[in-house]
Amino acid sequence: MSKAENKPREPFRLPQEEGERETQATQAYHAVRAMILRCELPPGSGINDRLLIEKLGFGRTPLREALLRLAGERLVLFQRNQVIEVAPVGLSEINDLYTLRLHLERLAWRLWLDRASNQQVARLSRAFDTVPALVREGDVQGLLHLDFEFHSQVYQECANPFLTQSLYNLSGLTYRLWFMTNTNDVKAQAATARSHGPIIEAVRRRDAATLDAEIARHISEAYDAIMEKFLVNTVSRIGEIPIQLLKKEERNGVGAR
Repeated sequence: MSKAENKPREPFRLPQEEGERETQATQAYHAVRAMILRCELPPGSGINDRLLIEKLGFGRTPLREALLRLAGERLVLFQRNQVIEVAPVGLSEINDLYTLRLHLERLAWRLWLDRASNQQVARLSRAFDTVPALVREGDVQGLLHLDFEFHSQVYQECANPFLTQSLYNLSGLTYRLWFMTNTNDVKAQAATARSHGPIIEAVRRRDAATLDAEIARHISEAYDAIMEKFLVNTVSRIGEIPIQLLKKEERNGVGAR
């Protein structure tokens, strides 16, 4: 048994089907991906496959297959002279990530709302009930996980497996950005959790137009917040980039219908 087994499920990982068995290559993929997304393997750092083999308990072949799969997701880069490194994160990558997330999330929420049962709506509405307890405990990461679990319910229940997988991949990249910019501010993370209130209210009313506008607002504000933190915490020179995400019509939700 590898050392990577029996760990709690990460919020950025698509839940495994009941009874599904994973190959060692798949287990290695999830283990290394989690290390990258939690910044245990920082952006731009070199990857020593021998150390990973020792740490994770997988053989060379499963690990190599995992790294090739991660390269396909642009999380790992194979350079010349057999150098392997974690892909760096730049401003344009963040912009591209949130541009895509904006449109895919809007689609997922629209599909979900069309078919959501009353029980599913009720469960989504209770997603942040434990915020006060987590604030008292000072559990910043627990608050973050509530956020991811809230969105992941919709990803799982939107009834489009291609969309589900795409959004889980994007959520993992978002998770890495949080780790890169996290300041362990409990109040700020709690405020982010509570900012989902208008989304929940639109869901309760089954108001598709308002929900779409609130999702667009939520993603746009998340983009603004992460970019501000990223510029302050992780880059030394602030330059201008083309902001595809924050066009006026996108800030206001969908265009005229």
